[in-house]
Amino acid sequence: MQSQHTHFIRLTLVVALAGVSAFAHAADEAPPMAHLQVTSEPLKATVLVDRKARGETPLTLSDLTPGQHLVTIQMAGYSDAHQTVTLNAQDTRTVTLKLEPITGLLLVHSTPTNADVSVGGLALGHTPLMLSTLPLGKQRVKISTPGFQSKEVEVNLEDRTPAIINVDLLSESATITVESDAEGATVIVNGLDRGAPPCTVERVPAGDVSVEVRATGYATFSQRIHISAGEVQKVKAPLTALPATLKVVSIPDKARVYVNNEFKGLSPIEIDKLAPATYRVKVELDGHEPDVRNVELTRAAAKTEEFRLTANTGRMELTTEPEGVTVFIDGKKVGATKAKDDNTTISDILALEMISSGEHELRLVRKGYVEVKKQIQIDQGKTTTLNVVLVRRFIPDYKVTTTTTTYTGMLDSITPDFIRLETSPGIITPIPMKDVKVRMPIRED
Repeated sequence: MQSQHTHFIRLTLVVALAGVSAFAHAADEAPPMAHLQVTSEPLKATVLVDRKARGETPLTLSDLTPGQHLVTIQMAGYSDAHQTVTLNAQDTRTVTLKLEPITGLLLVHSTPTNADVSVGGLALGHTPLMLSTLPLGKQRVKISTPGFQSKEVEVNLEDRTPAIINVDLLSESATITVESDAEGATVIVNGLDRGAPPCTVERVPAGDVSVEVRATGYATFSQRIHISAGEVQKVKAPLTALPATLKVVSIPDKARVYVNNEFKGLSPIEIDKLAPATYRVKVELDGHEPDVRNVELTRAAAKTEEFRLTANTGRMELTTEPEGVTVFIDGKKVGATKAKDDNTTISDILALEMISSGEHELRLVRKGYVEVKKQIQIDQGKTTTLNVVLVRRFIPDYKVTTTTTTYTGMLDSITPDFIRLETSPGIITPIPMKDVKVRMPIRED
């Protein structure tokens, strides 16, 4: 019994010693390790292996046991990146992880809607708009739309919690009402056709505004106004009618032209600066029937009126005895008769043209002869022939003194031998030149 117990103790001791020997041998030989190189984009990220921080990238680890390990990299402003790697003993493994920036969430509302949203000059869309790609941090968001004042809002995106912007845009436009009584007028605002007056022009940009009102036949109304955002201004645009021009021509020309009984000149004539109206135009020319008509002139009209005058004249062929007679018709000198080449006492024919038809007074004058006045009838388109004999008037105009007497009378002629003197009507007295002492004209007082 005692022998068996002793044997058991010896056996136990041997086993124990063997175990101690094996343990000591295992402690002398360390297990093989794996190597891991970790890089990131961007660098300087924190590296965690199996959720334990080990340093910053780029990082080389040589104390990892073979097997699976969870590699995590972290950096402020970026989402964590993870990768599971399997390492073999004494292997070297490289892991590169890319970090993605954390973006914020921003919801943009505006009044009015459909406004443009931009950040840093980059257009991102129209309101209402959800933005999910903006980096975290402070952002300046610009909201704009035509006709309203742009607005910039600064927002701080701290995380993925949505931020909200509500913007009421102030109108940058104004309103103009335009009134004008000109028929067919058109309103032009800043060069754009805005219709016929009266009209209301909305969404006019604030500042200096050009307003024009145009109508055919009127001088353009032009005004420059300054208007503020939200303001309403009224513009009254009285238009001035452009004057008309009337050109009057006549056949034949040189006719007298009257407009509303006011003499304007001789045709052809152009009369400008006439207000739109109806005018009474009369054209007269001696020897022609006058022509009268009403002429309507519209705004800015340039009108030509032609008057074809109808002659109402005749002509007269006049001869006189003697020649050299001055001829007057109705008190107006119209010519004088001339001697014929054959030295006869009857004058050459004096043709008088364009005498108005009807009755006229004919007056014939020559010194030393009795003046003739008579009424003549001129027929339109016909020739009146007339011969008039003037009676000589006895008016002594010359005096001759001889050795024996003195003679007075009308001088007829002078030759080297005689002075022929009409001493009484029809009586010619020849006075020998040898007997003449003094001879001279008689001056009329």
